[in-house]
Amino acid sequence: MKLYDYLFKSIPILFILTPLYVYNLQEAPVELHWFTLTALSFILFLVLYRYKIIDKYSQNLQKNINIIDEHVLISHSDKHGRITDVSEALCRFTGYKKEELIGKTHKIFKHPDTPKELFTELWDTITRGEIFKGEIKNRSKDGSEYWIEATITPLINKKGDVEGYTAIRQDITDKKCAQKLSITDKLTQTYNRLHLENIFAQETHKAKRYGDTYSIIIMDIDFFKPINDNYGHDVGDQILIDIVQVLKSKIRDIDVLGRWGGEEFLIICTKTNIDQAYTVAEKLRVAIEEYEFDVIGKITGSFGVSEYKQSDSNSDVAVKRADDALYTSKDAGRNLVTSKI
Repeated sequence: MKLYDYLFKSIPILFILTPLYVYNLQEAPVELHWFTLTALSFILFLVLYRYKIIDKYSQNLQKNINIIDEHVLISHSDKHGRITDVSEALCRFTGYKKEELIGKTHKIFKHPDTPKELFTELWDTITRGEIFKGEIKNRSKDGSEYWIEATITPLINKKGDVEGYTAIRQDITDKKCAQKLSITDKLTQTYNRLHLENIFAQETHKAKRYGDTYSIIIMDIDFFKPINDNYGHDVGDQILIDIVQVLKSKIRDIDVLGRWGGEEFLIICTKTNIDQAYTVAEKLRVAIEEYEFDVIGKITGSFGVSEYKQSDSNSDVAVKRADDALYTSKDAGRNLVTSKI
């Protein structure tokens, strides 16, 4: 702030103090005049200094607000979840203008893949006055998807009631893409063996702790090597990709499908006993048998099914039974489903 700005701010003070000085000290001794002038000057100095400190603080505060607005993905909403303000950074990131977001709820960002249970947990948490932290898959205005790590903080008034929310987001899209690559088979875009083994560990833990069960289906493409030899690896690769789509179309969302190795695929059927898994495997076998593949036409698959038992020391024991059942199907002529208890 320039010097004349401070002087300008001092004018109201002078207007107040000068009449007091004239009225009270016009008959006073000269020494008292000088003392009073010195005191008034000191008070004026303190007032101007205070102005300077407050102005500097205000400038720094505005700079910080501008930095947040420019670089932080932040939004504010009322107690009903309607957006009341958003940062320029969030607008750039999502492709929306401020006027397109103000008054809307955060459903405008919702990706159809995001489970309803996540939003139920989120809303239950923040309406209790607690902070929610979690990873959320969202969608930009142009339809492209992105991942954020969100921290949503309730704003509590003096009465203890929630009167609004502040949401701060961190873009973790690259992190999620890297995670997906680490657990995904590059060719078929389904889970790889490493991730399947991690799922086995989780399901086995739940089975031992809560008494749950799960079943395993292993599927192998019949006579796949001659297909590669006669038609080339490009045709073979396309068959693997198509097989995954056929399998996905016949299993539940909670089942986990992955490439076990080569032309073998494995499905972990959660909360499923061996009889139920056998029925699923038979549906898969028929679906593959009836599917018309490009170039080669018809192919078949052999299946082995097993169920994790509480007496199993680990998941490897159940997988071994499924694998043995698979080879029984192959030895019996292929295009069969065999289960092994």
